[in-house]
Amino acid sequence: MMRTQSLVRLLALLLALPLGLQQVSAQPKKKGEAATSGTKPVNGILLEVANEKFTVEQLADAFKKNANRGGKTFFELSKDSALQFVNLYADYRLKVRAALDKGMDKRPEIETEIIQNRRQLAAAPAPNTGYLIERKVVDPAIRNIFNRRSDELKLSLIFSKMDAANPADTLRAYQRTMGIIKQLQAGGDFGAMATDSSDDPMTRNNRGVLGWITSGMILREIEDAAYAAPVGKLYPTPVRVASGYVVVKLVDRQPRMKVRGAHILIEAGEPSIGAAATDTAAQWQRAQQALERIRNGEDFATVARQVSDDKVSGENGGDLLSFYTRSLGFEAKEGKLEPAFEDVLMSLKDGQVSGIVRTNYGYHIVKRLESHIPTFEEEKETLRQLYKRLFLADDRHRYVQTVMEKQGFQINKATMTALLAAVNQSRTTADTAWAHGINNELRSKTLFSFQGKNVRVIDWMDTIETHPELRATALTPEGIESSITSVLEMPALLKEAEPLEQEYPEFASLMHEFRDGILIFKLEDEAVWSKLKYDSAEGRAFFERNKANYNTAPKYGLTEILVYKEKERDEAYRQAQAGTIPFDSLAAQYTQRPGYREKRGRWGLATAKGSDIVKQVLQRKPDAKVGDLIPPFEYQSGWSIVRVNEVEPPRPMSFQEAESELRSNYIDDLQSRLKKEWMKELRGKYSVKIDGAVLAKALAAK
Repeated sequence: MMRTQSLVRLLALLLALPLGLQQVSAQPKKKGEAATSGTKPVNGILLEVANEKFTVEQLADAFKKNANRGGKTFFELSKDSALQFVNLYADYRLKVRAALDKGMDKRPEIETEIIQNRRQLAAAPAPNTGYLIERKVVDPAIRNIFNRRSDELKLSLIFSKMDAANPADTLRAYQRTMGIIKQLQAGGDFGAMATDSSDDPMTRNNRGVLGWITSGMILREIEDAAYAAPVGKLYPTPVRVASGYVVVKLVDRQPRMKVRGAHILIEAGEPSIGAAATDTAAQWQRAQQALERIRNGEDFATVARQVSDDKVSGENGGDLLSFYTRSLGFEAKEGKLEPAFEDVLMSLKDGQVSGIVRTNYGYHIVKRLESHIPTFEEEKETLRQLYKRLFLADDRHRYVQTVMEKQGFQINKATMTALLAAVNQSRTTADTAWAHGINNELRSKTLFSFQGKNVRVIDWMDTIETHPELRATALTPEGIESSITSVLEMPALLKEAEPLEQEYPEFASLMHEFRDGILIFKLEDEAVWSKLKYDSAEGRAFFERNKANYNTAPKYGLTEILVYKEKERDEAYRQAQAGTIPFDSLAAQYTQRPGYREKRGRWGLATAKGSDIVKQVLQRKPDAKVGDLIPPFEYQSGWSIVRVNEVEPPRPMSFQEAESELRSNYIDDLQSRLKKEWMKELRGKYSVKIDGAVLAKALAAK
């Protein structure tokens, strides 16, 4: 099984079979939906393999899935590259046709493998998604988030916390929140009441103002209320969240626009309270002079480079180098603008320059460079990741519950009540005596129904015992229902996924590609892989044909001085260059490598592969010869000075010396020959026709 999967992945790299669930995140058309495209591609039958015909568009789609296409489309290829891909695809289809003609798709083990692959692709266990969840849950959700993100909302909140486990405290928090709403509806000041009454420190200190948000940024309950409220009005009822109740007021609502801005900053520090100590005349004058230069026609970017105190943006002509929205801040970096700056940037039109704007940083002159309304295509993958991280788990659970109910799931309430009475609800199924109170009569009763079958209490108990992940199930209503759901989830999803091929042609294509990959592996295993065995006699013949490629590596004999102090390094190298003292004598005097003074610094003959010191020498002098002196280089926390004493040049290997190396080369050569012979046989058995005129016309239309 593992070998099959590894080859299928190899084929995917070669022929772009989409093998991972990362491939199912796009939003395909359902059956019957029309495809949309800007221009109609040049089409026509480009390739015929046996009785199969493939259009230009089909080949272009196949190439689009190629992981190694370098961002190109099929129509951007040169004629030779396009033809090479078409031939590669033809070989792929030849193998599939040969496998089908041999009836390999009817083999039980292959049918089983295809079924297993379909299960994994269609409905994967959490936290993975699978095709069904991607299409039915994720795609609609991210589209809904994006649609809501057409607007940004400015909110104010008042929060009343509660102990959710205490009904009395929950009621108190609700009544308190209703009282606040009534006071506000009667004309109370929201900011004052938030400061006085909110249990959320952040918004309380800001008079209840949360700021700008858009969909996917806050708790869903608050978001839903905010998007439902009229501008300037309260949501009419308390909003329940896990930890309390919230009063929601929609302060403002604006279309979300991505804006790229630039600025010129004249630093002035934070404005003083009750005085203008930091607002010096000189700083104001600098800002005024810069603004006058721009109004008189000078280029904004040039002025920014010359006078802006923000050196980072100044070097880029004031450009902040990122699109910005009120709710999400900068797109390409962390952070948000100060409100005064933000308000001005958003109020300008593209190309407009503001007057002087004061913030805590100083005086700004702001220019709006460009803007655009966000598109779904540019944001969908970010939204997909956000949704999966924050919301998918809950939505998946709700979807599973809906699917289970659709398939007849129903708990027998009377049996559940009796079961709860028979167990200690403060314990879990990890307690060895958890089931002692469940008598035989109760064990035989139906606990729930699903997919037309009745499941007894005893069946559920057996499941608890045989599923390790359920052996600490809480013996509460929630715990028991959760254990049932966890067991029924995959059968329910797989049943729901049965018509995927009919509903989504892309999924049907995906399954065909899985099947084809498995068939090709099995066929290629029989035709090639199973025959890849090393034979000593044939290996010798291969050696004789390729003797020139098998030579020993050159060997080098070295003498080294290793020292750890710069003074010793410099002195040893000076004396080595002078040559008045033999190098091995210097090594016996200076080297500090343990055991090498006695050897007078000598290393035996070795190759670069077998000795790191030889490798270090050849990196510095690839053509090292006898007598060469290698200057000091950092090595093993010290410095090495090396002299080359001996060089043993390469020589032809004997068969015995080369055999271990040539084995893999022989197998590679055998594999290549067997594949060529096999493909020649297939091309002789099945016809392959490539219409050069159609190809030329398609490439000419790019």
